[in-house]
Amino acid sequence: GKVVVFQGCEGDATPFTDVTVEDISMRLHAMGYQRHGNEALYQGHTGRPLNARVFIGPTFYQRLKHLVDDKVHSRARGPVAMLTRQPLEGRSRDGGLRMGEMERDCLITHGCANFLRDRFFCNSDQYRIHICERCGMTAQANLKKMTYECRSPMCVGREPKICQIEIPYACKLLFQELMAMCIQARIFTEIRPTRDNSY
Repeated sequence: GKVVVFQGCEGDATPFTDVTVEDISMRLHAMGYQRHGNEALYQGHTGRPLNARVFIGPTFYQRLKHLVDDKVHSRARGPVAMLTRQPLEGRSRDGGLRMGEMERDCLITHGCANFLRDRFFCNSDQYRIHICERCGMTAQANLKKMTYECRSPMCVGREPKICQIEIPYACKLLFQELMAMCIQARIFTEIRPTRDNSY
């Protein structure tokens, strides 16, 4: 940097070129500088010289066109995606501010469980479903009776035992995609005994 500024020319010191440290050191020394670019500095308050030499070189700054007024964004409520029912992305679409995995990890280490639930569940894609407490499958609505009932083989003809739970809408989508692949995911709301009747 100092060499090309002093000579008023352009230089290329990128790796894998013919320029060596020794060559630059010789040029600096020939111009009256210390070989490694270090210079004597003085303490600003007392005016005394510092005990150590400090490396100094010219720097060049270019202004970025990114301005705060072009990027500022906030939102309370707004549009959501049709598929996932989660907030849209992007400032132009009045989207939500993304909290990713690293932000989640930070909240976990700080012990902010309620805030974590509020951001990732309540203000994202909270969804209510009805499930059968016997078999763990989702219940179907009977619009004529205005009730919910379970139509799985193990529950047909028995007294319905339906409960309402809250899950992320993305979780419901996952369960439906698993059902499309003939994989039955079940949700149980209480501890169930194993085959040897132990918990």
